[in-house]
This record gives sequence, structure tokens and C-alpha cells, in this order.
Amino acid sequence: MTSFVGFDLETTGVSSFRDAPVSFGFVEFRGNGEGASKVVEEGFVNPGMPIPAGATAIHRITDAMVVDSPLLATAVETIAQRITDVWANDGAIVGMNVGYDLTMIESLCRRLELATLSERGGPGAVMDVLVIDRHFDKWRKGKRTLVDLCRHYEVALGDAHSASADAEASLAVFERQRERFPELDAMPLVDVNTTLRSWYQEWLTSFSSYLEKKGEAPVSPGRYEWPLQANH
Repeated sequence: MTSFVGFDLETTGVSSFRDAPVSFGFVEFRGNGEGASKVVEEGFVNPGMPIPAGATAIHRITDAMVVDSPLLATAVETIAQRITDVWANDGAIVGMNVGYDLTMIESLCRRLELATLSERGGPGAVMDVLVIDRHFDKWRKGKRTLVDLCRHYEVALGDAHSASADAEASLAVFERQRERFPELDAMPLVDVNTTLRSWYQEWLTSFSSYLEKKGEAPVSPGRYEWPLQANH
């Protein structure tokens, strides 16, 4: 049976290529039904840079909270190895807009001269609840943040913008999506990324056209790559 592992980062900013994590969370439920046990792996990260006030306002993590935490290279290695272990055991990473988080780890591995996710045999299967939601309910009005998806799928969100809480909420949203959209469970694991990439690119093409109609620049080519984007 496929294991689904929720994953999330809290970070210094919104760029997968310039920013860094300040915390990470992995959540997995092992077993079935009432006997299932929740396994949480989480930690703070010293990003090696000041945490901007705007980022702290969102996730409430300060410089003082991470000063004695593992340094960036150590933490990134831990995170990359955990992701790789999931894929090596035929599991899937689940998250909200999780291509952002995975791309950040891939980018940091390259910058820190660590083996990248690609070099470790990835990417394996990725289930992104935002990509899934946009595909199956593309005409729904309103925002689609994790808070919005939790409300739409009737999922309780704990400490929003805590990495482990957000990872767990993404898992819960994904379980509701599996109930509503049986096509997800019918999809062979080896086809997951090809299928979700096509869904993501369909949405991104439409979004890029919308930007151009507004007189703005189109989406950069590197963003069309998924789940690991390119910086071009």
C-alpha cells in the first residue's frame, strides 16, 4: 500500500531560489482506521540569514527561536534524505503547492553542494492538493489557500503556518479529495507526476494568458517544469 507523507516548509520568503527554510514538518499516518498512529518529524532550521519581519508575521518564527537550531546545510541534508526515503519506498509526498517546497530543497542542495533530489533518484510521486483542486473544480470562485481548501473540504486546520500542522492539514485535504475523486486512487503511482504535471501546466498556461491580457509579463518558462521548477 502506498504511504502518503505530508511535507511543508516555513521559509524566509516566497522565492524557491533565494530563500531558505526556518522550519520543516513531515507527517505520516501508519496503519489503518482507529489503529493508525501519527508520526511527526519536525524541527527549526537556522537559515544563515535574518528572518524578515514580514515572514515572521506569517509563521511567528523569529531569529532567536532558530539561533541554536541545525545550520542550513545540515537541515537541508536531513530534509532531502527524508524526501528521498519516501520515494525510495514507493511512497508519495503530499503537500499544498508543494512544488515550491521541493524546488527550494533542490535549489539549496545545488547551492550547498549536496546531492540534489534529482541526483538521489527523484522526483518520485508528488500529490499536490492545490493542483488536484484546480483540476477537478477549476471554475470555483474565490481564493485557494490552504485555509480555503480546509474550509472547502471540511478539514480542521490546527496551528496554521506551522510546518507540521500544514503538512497534516494537506494530508487531510488529500484524503477528502481521494473520497470525492476516485480517479486519484485509480492512477498508477508511476503515472502520478506525468498526470499532475499536465494538470498544473494546463492551469499555468491559462494563468499566463490572463497575465498577458492584463498587460503583464507572461509566466517564465522555468515555472512550467513540475514538481521541480527551473530558475529561468
